[in-house]
Amino acid sequence: MINARILPLTWSLTLFATALIGCQTPHSASSHSHAEELTVVPDHEKKIARDKALDGPTKTHGIAGVKALVALHLGSEFAAMEGQQMRARELVIEPGAVVAVHQHERRPGFAYIVEGEMIEHRNDQEGPIVRRAGDVAVERTGVSHWWENRSGKRARAIVVDIVPVPKASPKQ
Repeated sequence: MINARILPLTWSLTLFATALIGCQTPHSASSHSHAEELTVVPDHEKKIARDKALDGPTKTHGIAGVKALVALHLGSEFAAMEGQQMRARELVIEPGAVVAVHQHERRPGFAYIVEGEMIEHRNDQEGPIVRRAGDVAVERTGVSHWWENRSGKRARAIVVDIVPVPKASPKQ
């Protein structure tokens, strides 16, 4: 039996290492994907924030890029994770940019600051948190937060999270 506390860390570290060294899995293209349309925050998480009238900006702006690094379907690794994938994305955040307030729901993840500095505002901490290169923010279900880049310089982050596998587009 695998310790339940170790699994999320193992998944995240595995994906993070895979993202850094490149996409090197034995899975076929049907279970491993780089080509999906990405957004910074899922709409349903922003809706939760709106419905709860959470403090923070409601619109994301100033994001220079969201790049899919790797995605790994987890069903072949853990039967209970069928329909879920672990993904890594690189976000490039311009000075003055904001990531809208949202509440994580069944989308655990880590945000690793690679370059620059970001300010994170979250419901489980008193006051804003300055995140610098090398810092990691842990994002669990129930965490409500938003980000801003007040540094005057571009920031980059690697975001690793577990999300549903995107539904295939209907063939035309």
